[in-house]
Amino acid sequence: MTLTIMEHNKSLDIIVKPDQRIQEVYRVLVENGFFSSIPETMQLQVYSKRQGKYINPILTFKQGKIYEGDILLIQ
Repeated sequence: MTLTIMEHNKSLDIIVKPDQRIQEVYRVLVENGFFSSIPETMQLQVYSKRQGKYINPILTFKQGKIYEGDILLIQ
């Protein structure tokens, strides 16, 4: 499924599998230089614009009810 991840002024459209964990996908994007890393003292906060609420990043996209076309804001 295709969705958009936004952090500060950057956005990236990506294709993910529903059974992938949100934080693992974000970690790979950080490791590859697409986004800046979150300090270890802070917890990753993921906000779904479609749902209008924060999603636990430990969940898979399917568990977090993240679907095609959703926009995730990373804070």
